[in-house]
This record gives sequence, C-alpha cells and structure tokens, in this order.
Amino acid sequence: MFKAVSKKIGIFLLGFVLMAWMAFLPAPLYSAEPHELTDGEMADVYAYGFSSFTRDDVTGIMRADFHGMDLRTWTEISSLKMGHYNNGSTTGWDNDWTNVSLGSSGTDLFAKGLYVEMKFTNPNDPATRQLDYLRIGTNDLMGTVSANFNSFTGTVDNGVTNMSRANLGAASISTTNGGFFLSLERNPTTGGYKFNWTNATITP
Repeated sequence: MFKAVSKKIGIFLLGFVLMAWMAFLPAPLYSAEPHELTDGEMADVYAYGFSSFTRDDVTGIMRADFHGMDLRTWTEISSLKMGHYNNGSTTGWDNDWTNVSLGSSGTDLFAKGLYVEMKFTNPNDPATRQLDYLRIGTNDLMGTVSANFNSFTGTVDNGVTNMSRANLGAASISTTNGGFFLSLERNPTTGGYKFNWTNATITP
C-alpha cells in the first residue's frame, strides 16, 4: 500500500522515521562504548527531560515524546507518493506531490520536538488487539511546504476540513508554531496516509 518515489530523500521526513525506529530498537543494537569528555566538552552539555513515554489502557494510546530532538531542513524532492489503493471510490494515490520543497533557501522548515503515537483497539486483549493508527509528528512546526499537490489527503485546520485525494495544484502550506503529524490510519472510509497541520494556511 506504500510506495515512495524520490530522487532525493527528505532529511526532515527521514528524521521522523528514524526516531520512530530508534525508539523501539533493543538496546544492544545501538549501544555505545563510554567516552570520557573533557571539562570544556562537559561545560557545553545540557539536557533535561529528553524523552517521556506514556501508555493509556483506557484510550489505547501509547506515545513517546522526544522533547530535545529538533530538526531543521531545506530539502527538495522531485516526487513524493504515498498510499496507492482503492479507497472505495477510486484507485489512486492518497498523496502525490511533485517538485516538493520542505522549507526554502531563506527559511528552514523547523520542527521543535518530535513524537511517535499509536492507538489500539482492545489494548489489553492480545487476541483482538488492533492498531488503529500510527502518527509521527511535532507539536511545534514552523515553515513552509511547497509542491504541486496533484493529490493531497489530510487537513490544515486540526481536522475541521478533511481533504481526501484533493488536487490543490501548485501551492504552499505554511504554519507558525503549529502542530503537525504524518498519520497512517486503518479506518476503511477515512483511513490511509494523511498529512495533518493543526493551524496552517494554503496559498495561493
């Protein structure tokens, strides 16, 4: 159901996926030998509450927040495609973007803090437990994503207006300190691959 075609992999999106992958690796796979820091190096180190993990067996939501992981990028991608299948009405792509720019030459796309969230139905019953969605995102995104949005699935207003395979044409989606997540959802009528902004504008 997933196919991505790009001449240049976006560092921004890759960072989201990498963090999700690293969060669930067994420790021996990414352990490192201890290394003594100099006094000067120690003076430059600061950290507080880098990550937090929550699990709610009532709602079925599990979440990992990486508070200290920030990403900045200006990346150009010739083609980005996600979710080719029959959604009940048509066979096509959930998202088909070309001439994509994450950020610009003058202003990076900046995500402050990342998270990975999953929601399960019947989380306490292994026999019937089912993954409803997987989301990778940030609570604080600043910048612009520009592309020819031949097909766009998602929302830019926190779910008030949901678009499904909409042709937005050549446009830019901009946000200032708004939330953002890429979601893979199981729902048979509203599921698929979605890009979601909580507070963004589309121009023109």
